[in-house]
Amino acid sequence: MTMFSSHSRDSSGLPDSAAGWFAHWHSGELTRRDRRAFARWRRDHPEGAREFDRMQQLGAAAANLPRTQVEALLGGPVPARPRVRRQGAFALRVALACAAVAAVAIAVAWRLPAEVPSFTTMIQTERGERRQLTLPDGSVLEINGGTQAQVALLAGRREVTLDRGEINFTVSPDATRPFTVDAGSGVVRVTGTVFDVRRDADQVAVLVESGTVQVSGGHWWNFGHAVLRAGHGIRVPGSGAIGVPAPADVQSATAWRDGRVVFKNAPLTEVVREMNRYLATPLRLADDRAGRLRVSASFSLDRPEALVDALPAVAPVSLTPQPGGPIDIRLRQAEAGAVTK
Repeated sequence: MTMFSSHSRDSSGLPDSAAGWFAHWHSGELTRRDRRAFARWRRDHPEGAREFDRMQQLGAAAANLPRTQVEALLGGPVPARPRVRRQGAFALRVALACAAVAAVAIAVAWRLPAEVPSFTTMIQTERGERRQLTLPDGSVLEINGGTQAQVALLAGRREVTLDRGEINFTVSPDATRPFTVDAGSGVVRVTGTVFDVRRDADQVAVLVESGTVQVSGGHWWNFGHAVLRAGHGIRVPGSGAIGVPAPADVQSATAWRDGRVVFKNAPLTEVVREMNRYLATPLRLADDRAGRLRVSASFSLDRPEALVDALPAVAPVSLTPQPGGPIDIRLRQAEAGAVTK
C-alpha cells in the first residue's frame, strides 16, 4: 500500500493514489476544489476509485477491531500519532492515522479466507462465432461473436464478468443465489429471468425478454439503479449514469441467436457498426450524410457479406473497396447533389 506522503501527490499538491485520497478525505481539510479534483481523479482512475471504495469499507470494519487484533495484523504496535506543533498538525495526525487504518483494512482483506467457487470458466469467441454454454445450475448462456467473459458459481451467488461482447442469459431461478453480470459501467442483478447484455467500448445495453432485472451503475456520489421489465431496455454510458428504461424491440435486437440480423428503419451508422461485428472486411462510412440514411433489412449471419452485396439496392449509396482495407460507403452522386441543393 502507498502511504500518504509528499511522494504520493501530483504536481498540484493533491494526492494521486487511492491511499493518498483516503488519508486526505479524512484529514478534515477537504475543500470544494479538492472535492472537484477528487471527482476528476475517480473518473480518470477507475481502478484507483474502486480501491478507495474498498478502503472506505474495510476501514470502517477495521475501526471496530480490538486493539490487540489490530496489532496482530500490523505485526507490531499501532504507530503513535506524531506531536507536530505547526499549523495543520491535527490534520496531519488524522491523515497518518487514517493511512494506518487503511493498512489494517488491507491486512484484514488479505487475511480473510477467500470463498472457493464451485465452478469457474472463461468465455471467448471470435468475430462471427456464436456459441451456447449451459452452466451447472441449469442457466443457459448464448454467446455472440467477439465476446470475452468470466463465470463463477459460488455457494451464495452466481457471477459473470463481461469484458466485451454480448451474452443472452436464461437464468435458472434461485432466490437464494442472485445472478449478477458486471459489465463495467453497469451491473445487472437477477434471480431468474431471460435478458441480454451487450458491452461496447462506450456503453452497456441491457434488454429484458422475460421477468425483471435490476441495473445499477455510477459512482458512490451519484449511484443509481433502474428496474427493467419484459420488453424494455436501457443503455448505460461509460460514466455509469442510470437513465430511464424504455420499450425496446427485443426480438429484433436478439435475432442473432437465430442466426439473423434485423434492421428496422435503423440509421446506416448503426447498421455499419453492427455488421462490422460479423464481417471479415469491415465497412467504413466515408460520407457523414450517408450515415443518416435509414435502412430496413434482414440477413443471415451465415453469410453476412450478403448485406454488403445488397446495400446499394436498399440505400442510395456506392461502395468502394480499399486495397487491403475497409469498404468505403458514400452517398451516390445524384443524391449527394440533391442534398447539397
